[in-house]
Amino acid sequence: MGSIYRQTKQSSMAAIALTMLTVLFSVTARSTQAQTYTPLYAFGAIDSTQNGPIGQLALGRDGNFYGIVNPGLAEIYKITPEGGETLLWSAGTEGSTVCSGLTLGADGLLYGTCQEWDSYTSNAGIIFKFDPSKGQSGFTTLYTFPYCGGSWFPNPLTLGSDGNLYGTTGYGQCGGDSNYGTFFKITPSGTFTMLHTFQGYAGNDAGDPSGALTLAANGNFYGTSQFGGNIGQNGGTLYEVTTKGKVTLLYSFTNSYEPFAGMTQGADGKFYGTTWEGGTYGEGTIFQLSGKKIKILHNFEQSPDNAAFPIFSLTLGTDGNFYSPSLDAAGGGYGPESLFEITTGKKSVYTDLFNLAPGGCSDATQDGCMMSSPMFLHPNGIFYGTTEQGGVYQGEDIGRGVFYSFNTGFKPYIILQYPQGTIGKTIGIFGVGLTGTTAVDFDGVAANFTVVSDTYLTATIPTGATTGYVTVTTPSETLKSAVKLTVKK
Repeated sequence: MGSIYRQTKQSSMAAIALTMLTVLFSVTARSTQAQTYTPLYAFGAIDSTQNGPIGQLALGRDGNFYGIVNPGLAEIYKITPEGGETLLWSAGTEGSTVCSGLTLGADGLLYGTCQEWDSYTSNAGIIFKFDPSKGQSGFTTLYTFPYCGGSWFPNPLTLGSDGNLYGTTGYGQCGGDSNYGTFFKITPSGTFTMLHTFQGYAGNDAGDPSGALTLAANGNFYGTSQFGGNIGQNGGTLYEVTTKGKVTLLYSFTNSYEPFAGMTQGADGKFYGTTWEGGTYGEGTIFQLSGKKIKILHNFEQSPDNAAFPIFSLTLGTDGNFYSPSLDAAGGGYGPESLFEITTGKKSVYTDLFNLAPGGCSDATQDGCMMSSPMFLHPNGIFYGTTEQGGVYQGEDIGRGVFYSFNTGFKPYIILQYPQGTIGKTIGIFGVGLTGTTAVDFDGVAANFTVVSDTYLTATIPTGATTGYVTVTTPSETLKSAVKLTVKK
């Protein structure tokens, strides 16, 4: 596929991304098949200049969520699972900003990227660090991408098991022979290392990586790209990359599939994700990746699914199935919107769980509309997410976005900071009601631990531990991880 088409398509996808990037408790809730959707907070209730929230939410050690509102004047906020928002930082005089969500670091601080910063005056995007305890003074620019005429389109960051942050850019490479993106590492102190420059289909390589990378149980990262692949194919790729930058192409899509969101590793060790287009109806798919073999689990069709053209990563539930929001991204986000489930057994079953904006954005102002983040399964067993528009405050339609919960009846569980580790390594564990914890076991082997807060503790992988589930015994219940911890020798 020619570079002109690729760049045109890149601009189209970037426009969709920018559309996505563009105190009150609600008492109404709706229920569908025992699932309950509740709009908890209307953005703009505290700050009337606040625009819609975008990008992935980060769970802090305090059990609260942290996120970003955009576009224009970016702000970082904290919000409780009950919906109480606190504004922590504003871009102020930095000018126009477009940022992509937050990632919690091993040090408990927040990290993120911005595709646009200070109106491109001297950069092509940035990587930043934020200390919530310092408020407005807690923002630090760690790295500035060199300006080459436009953004490098840095994607959200992923925490590696070594405590460093890893990520990709969807474009850019000043002075190089490729504009198909890069793979990089950055330390918490800001040391930046370029590890790989993608070559696209001309080099049998990924091209224009999109979404956040997934840290897998083997310690490597797995990602998606909108373009690239084997020669003769240019519909996007699925790839694996090591912390040293060695890329292995796992699967090449034919034209017009273009996976936009990152993949998620399931409890079965396989990887799951979506394509933005392609499939039987050309409106996207859900796939399973096992080794280098792919299986299409679902072909999106707007009318029965109330969903199409998915752009968010899938979220693993404690039942082993996946959950995600979907909106008609190809229609600017104003098409069908839903929350859906896909099972992962021998016969996958797609279920439309809840629908937003059945008659357009104006018909769903209280629930919110224009989904703007992946769903996050909190340790309390409830999903949370955001919309970019909609929201009601004191009876008035604000329309600046909603923070919502989606309760499917899951029990509380624990989230492991890393999916793998070695004997003697200390990892963080997120949960609820951890104060007074009496035991932490790694596949049945007792471990030394330290309770940091009611929602976070650290534990050391003990001698004799093998790959298996981690459990935490609290005064009220025993919590279990949704996935096994891989213990590497």
